[in-house]
Amino acid sequence: MIHSLFARMPLSWSVAVSIAFAPFLSSAYADEEHVKDVTFLMDAIGENAGPLLDQKGVNLDALRKEFISEAKELESDQQLIDLVARLLARLQDGHARFTDVAVDMEGFGPDARYACGLELYEHKGDWYVKRASGAAENSGVLPGWKVVKIDGRKAPEWMEEAYAKLVLVRGFSTTRAARFAAGTWGVVGPEGKAAKFEFVTDKRKKREVSLTWAENSGGGRLVGPVVLPEGLERIGRDIGWAPLTDDVGYVWVGRVPGNLHELIDEAIRGLGEGCETLVLDFRSNVGGGYDRDALLGRFVPKGTSWGGEESAGPMPFTGQLIVLVDPNTISAAETIVGELKEEGRAYLIGPGGTHGASGSKTGVAAPSGKFAVRFVIRSHKQRFNGGKGVEGIGIEPHEIVPYEPKDVANGVDPCVQRALEIAKKGLPKKHVTYVPPKR
Repeated sequence: MIHSLFARMPLSWSVAVSIAFAPFLSSAYADEEHVKDVTFLMDAIGENAGPLLDQKGVNLDALRKEFISEAKELESDQQLIDLVARLLARLQDGHARFTDVAVDMEGFGPDARYACGLELYEHKGDWYVKRASGAAENSGVLPGWKVVKIDGRKAPEWMEEAYAKLVLVRGFSTTRAARFAAGTWGVVGPEGKAAKFEFVTDKRKKREVSLTWAENSGGGRLVGPVVLPEGLERIGRDIGWAPLTDDVGYVWVGRVPGNLHELIDEAIRGLGEGCETLVLDFRSNVGGGYDRDALLGRFVPKGTSWGGEESAGPMPFTGQLIVLVDPNTISAAETIVGELKEEGRAYLIGPGGTHGASGSKTGVAAPSGKFAVRFVIRSHKQRFNGGKGVEGIGIEPHEIVPYEPKDVANGVDPCVQRALEIAKKGLPKKHVTYVPPKR
């Protein structure tokens, strides 16, 4: 009864109660199960993922000492879940997460955080608006503006703190993925509180805008393209195609559904036979699952094979292939773009390498039954990156294309613009060994 009441209290109340009633609660909450659960989890992580974490430079012995020591001081099951959440974040594993929590909780961490409609990106140590939606868009904020201050603090300092808070509670397989995501998931605050943003516009004028952190403010989801091409034909929620020029087509892939190969067929049909170069946009793709042979075969001419892959589909694309990636291209999307790169079929460009979260996972449940988690134990595509695979490393693009603020301010996607330039010149033969058949 006491535990149930305590778990439902707001954090500020629960802290006060724990102090006031510490003498009475200590015996109830100095639960050996907490230590047993954390010890069990550390053992399971070590046994299953030890070599992979060694490769990442994660010191399991130090984590074990730190978190088992903290487990001895826990006073509630909510604190146990919060502790495990912080432990999972320290594994540098973009797939590590809870699969079940059998504890009555107020929510993870000290409080809920909400967006304000801004998605930012880092460029040469400063932060700029990549996208403004909802409340931010309605306030007149535009892409390409430089963020100078947030609540009176220099924006780089504020964002550095936001980044540090983000990685305490959310796992990322690489630092670059965490920093990239901080521009969206780190730009958050307590619901209902207003924050003052100071900008320098693309016209070099100063603007101050007050934005409120709110659940319905817009933003909060990583979106890959800087701007979607005009006339994009949607195929469901996260796939779309559009012609960029008479002979260059564009396909946006926001996630990897099981029938992606069929959706690619639809996009290729829509672009028509005049499409000689295809720009596949996998930036900030959230992953999923796919039929490897069916998908890769869509980029092999009929009646032939390439890189050991047989042609597949009614109308495979046989022209030049340029793939766009960024630090939050993750999981199944990484294996797709990695295959196309490794086999010399596509030229990869983007503002940075992929997330580095692609591996075989296992799940374990705590002995108490209070939670279950999953984490990566082995990297996928171990032939990549000199035999180290994808996990914790990612796929590097052939060419880095930074997001220049003046381009973003003018509604130009730097990666798409660069892809058009490359398409006109032809793909570098040093990196792309595939030669399109003559028409």
